[in-house]
Amino acid sequence: MRKIQFLRRLRETAVLLSLALPVGLLGLPPSAASAAEQVRVPPPACAGMTPPSEDGNSVDDENHAAIRLELPASDEEIPVDEEGKVDLSGFLHKQATMVDLSIGSDMVTTDFTLGPPPEGETNWSASWTSRFRPPQLGKTLVCVRAEREPGRYARILREFTFVDNIAPSNVTGLSVGNITHNSATASWNAATDNYGLAGYEVRVDGGPPIRTNVGTRSYTMTGLPPESEHTVSVVAVDLAGNKSATPATKTFRTAATPPDADPELTLEPEEGSALAKWQPDPNGDHTYRVSLDGRLYEEFSMAEYCVDAAGNPANPCTAQDVIEFTIEPLEAATSYTLRVDAIQEDGTPWRDFSGGFTTDTVAPAVPEEVTQQTSSDSSQCAAQGGDFYIAESVRSSVTVPEGSTQVFPGCYTAADASCVEDHMPPDEDEKFDCSDDVTEMLHDLASPGGGPALSPLSSSTSEVKPLYNPGNPIQPVVWCLESRACTLLLAPPATAAATAATSSVVAAVIYWIAVIAGAIVVGVALGLIWAIIDASPIAIGGLLEYPIDYTDDFNTYDDWGLEEGQWYHSLAAYAQTIKTTKDLTEKYDLPFAWTSGDDADLRANIDQACAAQKQASSSIAPCDDNIAFYVPGGRNHKFKPMQETGKHIVEAMGDGRWPQPAGRAQWFAPARSINGQAAMNAGYDRNWYYTNPKFAGNACLPRPVVGSGKTCDEFPFWATDQAVDLSGLTADVRHVPSTESRPQGNDISSFSNKCKVDDGERYIVLPIKPWVAANAPSFGFRVNGSGASLCMEPSL
Repeated sequence: MRKIQFLRRLRETAVLLSLALPVGLLGLPPSAASAAEQVRVPPPACAGMTPPSEDGNSVDDENHAAIRLELPASDEEIPVDEEGKVDLSGFLHKQATMVDLSIGSDMVTTDFTLGPPPEGETNWSASWTSRFRPPQLGKTLVCVRAEREPGRYARILREFTFVDNIAPSNVTGLSVGNITHNSATASWNAATDNYGLAGYEVRVDGGPPIRTNVGTRSYTMTGLPPESEHTVSVVAVDLAGNKSATPATKTFRTAATPPDADPELTLEPEEGSALAKWQPDPNGDHTYRVSLDGRLYEEFSMAEYCVDAAGNPANPCTAQDVIEFTIEPLEAATSYTLRVDAIQEDGTPWRDFSGGFTTDTVAPAVPEEVTQQTSSDSSQCAAQGGDFYIAESVRSSVTVPEGSTQVFPGCYTAADASCVEDHMPPDEDEKFDCSDDVTEMLHDLASPGGGPALSPLSSSTSEVKPLYNPGNPIQPVVWCLESRACTLLLAPPATAAATAATSSVVAAVIYWIAVIAGAIVVGVALGLIWAIIDASPIAIGGLLEYPIDYTDDFNTYDDWGLEEGQWYHSLAAYAQTIKTTKDLTEKYDLPFAWTSGDDADLRANIDQACAAQKQASSSIAPCDDNIAFYVPGGRNHKFKPMQETGKHIVEAMGDGRWPQPAGRAQWFAPARSINGQAAMNAGYDRNWYYTNPKFAGNACLPRPVVGSGKTCDEFPFWATDQAVDLSGLTADVRHVPSTESRPQGNDISSFSNKCKVDDGERYIVLPIKPWVAANAPSFGFRVNGSGASLCMEPSL
C-alpha cells in the first residue's frame, strides 16, 4: 500500500512539475573563485572532508595505515593537452586497489594505469596514472580513492586549476553567397578544438564582434549599401575563450539596387504579401495576366479587382479608378519580380509593366544575435566553472551576490554555491531549502510568494500573474553541457525560451527552475518524468479523461490530481491554449468566454491534431515533442480583419469539432512548403481552382461577381504540402472578402518565421470556433519538453 501511495505521489509531483514548468534547479559545479573566498562541499567520494585550506592541504586528508595515496599539492595549474585531456598521477601503497577519481560532484574515471614505484621511494609499492578529460576548466576539487578491503579507504582531496592554452583551429571554407543590393550571407566550415568550441566570432568591416554558437556556421549581413565592397572575418572561440590565431576573411561587393517598378505600377510589400496597384486603361485593357517570378500567377478581367478612390469596388471600371491586386502568401524577407500584361478583348497584347519588390522581414521575438550570444556565452561560462551567467539585457536588474568573482562579462562564480552544488546531479523530483548565495539571489528575484506558472516563458508576463517581478521579469534556467558542467542562466523570459531552443545544436541540456515559498522546486528532464509517470493509455483517450479543464487557473501552483498517462505535450498544448485565450480576452476586452462544450471540442481536436501530426494509425494520439501550433482568429495577430477567412478554416475542419467529411483530420497537421513549392512540383499553379479542369465546379467557380469585393480562399494553405489534392483530398475553397487576403498572408508568414517552422516541418492548425466568432486575434505557440511558450503574440 505504501508503495502505491509513493508511486502516486511521484506521478502527481512529476506531472505537476512538468506542466507548471518549475523544472530542474540542478545545482552548479564548483566555481573558479579562490578557495579562500568559497565554502566548498566535497564530492560524495570525499564526503565529510573539508576542502583544502590556504596552505593547499585538506586538514583531514585520510590515509589508512595500510593504504596510501599521493597527489601533487593543491593550486597547481594543469593544462589540457592536444586531446583536451590531462594526466594525474600519484603513488599507491602495497595491497591497495585504486577505486575512482572524482571532480566536483561527479565520478570521472575508474581507469588507472599502474606502474613501478618511483626510484628511491621504498614505502610505495606502485605508481598510478589516470588520463581523462576534465568536465570543466578553472579551479576544481579532485578526489582520489583507494581501497584495501570493504570500508577501508584512503582519500585525498586537492584543488587544481585546469586550463586550456591551445587555441582552436583557424576557420576554413569562408564564403559569401546570397548577395543582394543590401545583404549577403557568410558561411564557413566547422573549426576544431582540443577541449571544445563555444562558437564563432564574426566581424563585418572591422566592426564589433558578433557571436554565433557552435552549431551556427552562417551569418546574414543586412543593411549594406548597394554597389559597395565589404570584408567579413570569422574566428573560432573555444570554451576557454581562446580564439583562432588567424581570422578567415572574405571580401565581396553588394549588387546594384533593383530597378524601380515601371511608372504605371506601385508595389506595397508586407511580411507575407504585397499589394500591386495600377490604373486601368479602358481603351485597351480587357484582361490582365499577372506573373510572379516568370510564372503565371493569375489572369482576371479588368473590373474584378477595380476599386474607386474610396476603396470600394468599382463597376464599371474607369480610368480614374485603380486596380488593387493582392499577392499572397509570400515568404518574408524575399525578393520577387512581378509582371503585368494587359490583354485586349481580341487576345492581343496591349501594354505591360513590371517591377521588383522585397517582402518585409519578420522581427523575431528575440533578435537572433541575442540568442546566439547568450547560448555561446552560457556554454563558455559553464565550461569555465561559472556559477551563473546574466544575459546582457538584465544585468542592471540583477544584484550580484557579494563576494562573487567575474570570470568574463556576465559570468560569475559565487562565494558560496554549496547548497545547490550538493544537488548535482539530479536524481529525482524534489523540493529543498537552500541558503547559499546563489539561491538567495533567486529568492531576491522571485516575487513574494511566487510559484510556478504554466508558461512563464510567454512574453506577456506583464499582463498576467508572472513568476517573477512583472516590472523586470527574469527567468532562471540551468544550462548544462555534455560534460555536465552547468551554469545558472538568468535572462528575460523570451530570451530564456529562445536560448533553450538552441540547446540541441550546442550539445547542452536545459532545466527550468522555480522558487516557491522560500524553497527551490527541482525537476528533471521529460524523459525521467515519463519514466516516473505510469504511461498506460487512458480509457477513452487523450485529454477527455484528464482532471483539468478551462476553469483551472494555470498561473497558480496547484495539484491537478493527474494520475496516469503519456499525454504530457497534449496537456501543455491544451493548457497553453486556455491560458492564452484568457489572457488576451482580459487584455483586449474581447467578447469571449469558454463553455464546457467548447472545452470538450478543444480537447477532442487536440487529440486528433496530434495524431495527424505524428501520422499515427489511430485517430487519437498524444502529441510529439517540439510542435508549433497556429490558432487562427477573426483577426490576424496584428488585429487586421480576417473574419470570413478564419470562419472558413473552422468550417472546413468540421465547424470547430470532429472534422467531416472523413479524412480531413490530416488537415490539422500540414507541413510548411516555402512558396508553395510542393503544389508547384505536383504541377499546380496558385489559381488551380480557376484554371485546372480537374476541379471544374468547385466553390470558387464561377469567379466572384465583379464588384462583389470577393476573392477565393483555400484551406489547407497554399504554402503547405496539403495544398490542392496533395493530401489525398481536394482543398476546401470559398469566396471571402479580398481585403482579408493580406492579413492572412502576413499571418502565415509571421507564424512560420516567429515560431521557426522549417520548410517541410509539420505544424498544427487548431481552429476554435468561438474564438473566431469573437473576432479575436490569431496567435502561435510551441510545445516541448519544458512546457509551452508563445512565439507569435498578438499586438495592436
